[in-house]
Amino acid sequence: MRNNQPVTGKEVLLEDGQTIVSRTDLKGAISYVNRDFLLISGFTEAELIGQPHNLIRHPDMPEAAFADMWSTLKAGRPWVGMVKNRCKSGDHYWVEAHATPVFEQGKAVGYLSVRRKASREQIALAERQYAAIRAGRAMGLVVRRGAVKRLGMNARYNPLWRMSLRQRLLLSAGGVSVFALCMMWVSGAETAVGMRWSIFVFGALAAFYSAWWLAHDIGSRLRDAERQFRAIGGGDYRQTIAIDRNDEVGAVLLGLKSMQIRLGFEVQEHKRIAESSLRIKQALDVAATNVMVTDHDLNVVYANPAIQHMLKHAESDLRKEMPHFDADHVLGKNIDHFHRHPEHQRKLLATLDRTHKTVLHVGGRTIDLVVNPVLDEAHERIGLVTEWRDRTDDVAVERMVSELVQAAGRGDFSARVDTVGKNQFVVTLGNGLNALLDTTERSLGAVTAVLSALAAGDLTKRIDTELQGRFGEIKDATNTTVEQLSGMMGVIKRAVDSIHVAAREISAGNTDLANRTEQQAAELEETASSMEELTATVQHNTEHAGEANQLAQSAAVVVQKGESLVQQVVATMGEIDASSRRIEDIIGVIDGIAFQTNILALNAAVEAARAGEQGRGFAVVASEVRSLAQRSATAAREIKHLIAESVERAHRGAEVVDETGRTMAGILSSVDRVSSIMGDISAATREQAAGIVQVNSTVMHLDQATQQNAALVEEASAAARSLEEQATALASEVARFRL
Repeated sequence: MRNNQPVTGKEVLLEDGQTIVSRTDLKGAISYVNRDFLLISGFTEAELIGQPHNLIRHPDMPEAAFADMWSTLKAGRPWVGMVKNRCKSGDHYWVEAHATPVFEQGKAVGYLSVRRKASREQIALAERQYAAIRAGRAMGLVVRRGAVKRLGMNARYNPLWRMSLRQRLLLSAGGVSVFALCMMWVSGAETAVGMRWSIFVFGALAAFYSAWWLAHDIGSRLRDAERQFRAIGGGDYRQTIAIDRNDEVGAVLLGLKSMQIRLGFEVQEHKRIAESSLRIKQALDVAATNVMVTDHDLNVVYANPAIQHMLKHAESDLRKEMPHFDADHVLGKNIDHFHRHPEHQRKLLATLDRTHKTVLHVGGRTIDLVVNPVLDEAHERIGLVTEWRDRTDDVAVERMVSELVQAAGRGDFSARVDTVGKNQFVVTLGNGLNALLDTTERSLGAVTAVLSALAAGDLTKRIDTELQGRFGEIKDATNTTVEQLSGMMGVIKRAVDSIHVAAREISAGNTDLANRTEQQAAELEETASSMEELTATVQHNTEHAGEANQLAQSAAVVVQKGESLVQQVVATMGEIDASSRRIEDIIGVIDGIAFQTNILALNAAVEAARAGEQGRGFAVVASEVRSLAQRSATAAREIKHLIAESVERAHRGAEVVDETGRTMAGILSSVDRVSSIMGDISAATREQAAGIVQVNSTVMHLDQATQQNAALVEEASAAARSLEEQATALASEVARFRL
C-alpha cells in the first residue's frame, strides 16, 4: 500500500455544497478532476492527470477499506464509504465517497467518484473504526461495500438474508405447498384434532410471516427506491441508498445508486459546463469584441451587447441596402439578411471546417468578419461563431493616415488629423500623429534653418530647440556637423592661404622651369646638331683610322726594312771603327817616323853645324827635312786627332746606330702595337659610330621629349596659374563663411 508522506495532522474542511469529482481508468489512473478537487487537494491538474488515484491516499486509511472498494468496483457494484485523503501540503480532508463503475456498451471502461462533505459524527465514527482496524482491535468489524459494521446473527446465520427475491418467493410457495400437503395428509389420517389445529396454525403463521416479511422487506425497499427516484427527479443526489442486499430489489437499488453517482457526476460536470458557459457568456456580454453565434440553420441564437450596439449604431447605414433591418430584433433572424447573395454564403458556410475571414461591404460600411465553426464532441458542426469588426472608422482613419503619410512623404508636414467628433481611438491616434508631425516639422525646420544658414556661409547657426530620441540625435549630429564644418573651414582657409602661396611659388617655378626647359631644348637642338657633326667626324675618323691602320701596317714593313738596314749600318760602322783604329795605328807609325825624322834632321843639323860650310847644304836639307818632319808630325797629329775624332764619332755613331737598332726594334714593336691599336681604334671607331648614331637618335628623342616637356611645363605653368586663380577663388569663397 502506498504511504504518502509527510502528513501534518491538520484537517481541511470542505464547504457546504462543495463536491469533489474525479474519473479514472480501469487501472486507477486519473483522467478527470473538477475544480473543487484541485482547490481542496492543492494539486494542479497537470500533477494529477495520468497519475494513480492513490497519489492522494492518506496513511491513516486502512488497507482493508481500499481492498473492499476495488473488489466492489471490479464486481460492477457501486461503493460508498468514508475516506481520508491527503493534500499536497500534508494536510488531510474527510469525504463521503461515492464510487461506481462506468459502463459503455455493457463493458466497464472506468470509474466515477463523487465525494461530498461528511458530518462530524461520520468523521468521528470513521476515525474510531479505522483506528481499530489499523490496530487490529476490530472485534467483528468488517468493511463491506464501504460500510464498517459488525455482522449480526441474522447477517451471519440467517440464509434468508443471502437469498434472492426469487428464491424467497419460491421458498414461500414451497412452504405453502408443503403446508397444503400436510393438511391433506392430516385430513386423510386419523390424527388428533389438536394436532391438526397445530399444523394449521403453524402453516398459517409461516405463510403469514413469509408474506409479511416479503411485503415488509420488499415494500420498504421499494418505497425507499421510490423516494430516491423522487429525490433524484428533484435534483437531490445526496440521499442514502442501501446497497447491502443481493436480491433483485437490491440490484435495482444498486443500479439506482450507480445512476445517482453517475447523475451526480454529470450534474457536477454540467454544472461546471454551465458555469463555464455562463462565465463565457458573461465575458462575451462585457467584451468589447462584437460576437454573434448562429445555430446549424444559420439563425442567430446569441448576440452580445457589443454587436447589438454596433448594429444599432450602423442601423441607418445598413437600412440603405436592407430597408427592413432592425437592430433590436437580430436574435432569431437568419444571417441571410446580411448578404446580397445568401446562396453563395450558405454554400461556403455549409462546408466550413476552419477559420474563415471575409469583408462585408454594406451601406457604405466596411465590416470584417471572422467566422469559426462550433463543433460538438463528435466534431459535427452545430453552429457558427462570428466576430464582427466595424472598420468603417478605421478605413477612414487609414485613408486619412495614408494621405497624411503620403503628404509627409512629399515633404509636406503641414497636414493634421482632425480629431473633432471622432472616437477615442481616432482622437488618441490623431493626437499622436499630430504631435509626431509637430515634432518632425519643428525638427526639420530647425535643421532647415541651420542648413540654410550653412548654404549662406553662416557657420555660427545651431539647433537650440529641445528635441528627444532620434530627433535629438539628428540635432546633436547636425550641431556636431556644423562644428566639424566650422573647424574644417578654418583648416581649409589656412590651407587655402598656404595653397595660394604655394601655387604662386609653383607658378613662378614653372615659369622659370619653362624658360630653362626652352633653353635646354635649344641646347639639345644644338647638341643634336653637334652630334650630327660628331657623327660625320667619327665616320671620317673611322675612315682615317682605316687608312692609318693601313699606313701603320706599311710603316711596320718599312720599319722592318729599316731595322735590317740599321743592322747593316751597325755592322759597317763596326768595320769603319776597326779601319779607323788601324788608320790610327798607321798614323801612330807615321807620327813615330816623323818624330824619328825630326830627330834625324836635328842630328843632321848638328852634324852640319859641325861640318860647317860643307855641311851647309846638308844643314839646309836637314832643315827642310826637319821642317817636313815637323809638318808631317803636325799633319800626323792633326790626322790622328781627326782620326781620333772620327773613331770617337764612329764609335759614337756605332753606339747611336746600335741604339737606333734597338730603337728601331722598339719602333717595330710599337708599330706592331700601333697597328694592333689602330685596328682596335678602327673597330672601336666603328662601334662609336654606331653608338653615336644611337646617341644621336636618343638625343633627337630627348630633344622631342624636351620639347614635349616644355609643352607640359607650359601646361603645368598654366595649371599652376589656374590653381593660383582657383586658390584665390576658393579663398574668396571660404571668406564668405562666418566662423
